[in-house]
Amino acid sequence: MRTISQFLLLLLLILLSCQSSQTAEPEPIQYSVPAEVELYVKSFREEAGKRNNPVSTANLIITFGTVLKEDICGECLLENGKTPRIVLNSDSFCWQKANKEEREGLVFHELGHCLLKRIHRTSKFTMGAYESLMNPDNVGVYAPCHYPIGGEECDKRSRRDYYIDELFAPATPTPAWAK
Repeated sequence: MRTISQFLLLLLLILLSCQSSQTAEPEPIQYSVPAEVELYVKSFREEAGKRNNPVSTANLIITFGTVLKEDICGECLLENGKTPRIVLNSDSFCWQKANKEEREGLVFHELGHCLLKRIHRTSKFTMGAYESLMNPDNVGVYAPCHYPIGGEECDKRSRRDYYIDELFAPATPTPAWAK
């Protein structure tokens, strides 16, 4: 019995000594955010604080550029030990013609991925609206519409508090407007 224990101990020591002693050094803390996006990052921190969920944005890089996937307006790039990076598509549809609520929704959505580790949520309320800002299709869930045509409720700004609450607390109850 003693020989088996000694053998297992020796085997364990050999296995541990074979592991690479080189571990990747984490990147230093970096912060780089375009001025026109900074107000949304600041708002994100403030909204987190109001909900007793302080979030640090000290280690964050946001750039305008081309996202890796087609037909999306933003992308969170997370790699172990590296600074979270968000790429925002600056084309006319995604940023240039977007209103402030749509821009905020886009930045908050990507910060939700990068800083809150939220994934997409595709569920909808029975009346058809997405249950979360973390949906993969529409960051304008609390924005006014661009072209008020048809009978659909156009100005959704009153829904903002619910969507921000849900962003920081996914178990937020269904709001009255969705019942």
